[in-house]
Amino acid sequence: MQGTLGRAALGFIAAAISVVFVHETIIYGLTEAGLIRGAPWGMQPIPPWSVPRLFNNIFWGGLWGALFALLYEWLPGSTTWAKGLIYGLLIVVLSNWIFLPLIKGQIFGQPNQVLFNGFDPQRMLAVAIIVGGFGFGLGIIYGLIRGRT
Repeated sequence: MQGTLGRAALGFIAAAISVVFVHETIIYGLTEAGLIRGAPWGMQPIPPWSVPRLFNNIFWGGLWGALFALLYEWLPGSTTWAKGLIYGLLIVVLSNWIFLPLIKGQIFGQPNQVLFNGFDPQRMLAVAIIVGGFGFGLGIIYGLIRGRT
């Protein structure tokens, strides 16, 4: 697929695949290791719209993937996996550590929303591993379906 919309669609698809196979597998591994309390591939509804957790993750991951595809040429790194990893780690800082707590806490009034995971090193590392891994998978999958690694 070529053009802006085509690249965004490929990014969305690559990210959706990365959520299901990489992001959730890392959550499973960290949960089994006792490092986090996760619900990989969870179908429990989450606020504010009661969408099943997995579908919520696929949707938002897909949007991040579409943005990745649009920013791809400007991201540092010489390979798609490196670009994906760097992008994933940027998502950790901007989204999971800053924007999500502000949006969930201030706009939707959900309790216990803290910036930077409350500066808890174990939580911060877990999120970096999960979302960095998502980005790594996104980069690999995007490179494969785009036709370049």
